[in-house]
Amino acid sequence: MTRDELITYCQNEYNAVVDHPFKHYPHYVALRHPNGKWFGLIMNVPGTKLGLDDPQEIDIVDLKVEPELNSILQTQPRFRPGYHMAKKHWLTALLDQFESVDNLADLIEGSFAATK
Repeated sequence: MTRDELITYCQNEYNAVVDHPFKHYPHYVALRHPNGKWFGLIMNVPGTKLGLDDPQEIDIVDLKVEPELNSILQTQPRFRPGYHMAKKHWLTALLDQFESVDNLADLIEGSFAATK
């Protein structure tokens, strides 16, 4: 899945407001509720910052999840603790590890509901 596919999905399904909140990180994209609160943050970071051997930048998304689910999903190789977020409540998904947005749809919906 690409970042553009994820952004389009969130705009269509959740009327997400998309912006670039960090001047020093112009490729970071916040997925926000119309009230301004974000439910997802798409970033590009070196794999080494996520504990991977590859220094190439990869696209990730941080989503809010329940702590119990978070601890279970972090045992899977396509997930990591929330990058630059509260590790207990936020989960990082490696976008290139998912074939389509459908594979993350339930987590996106949960993050949207949890951040209203």
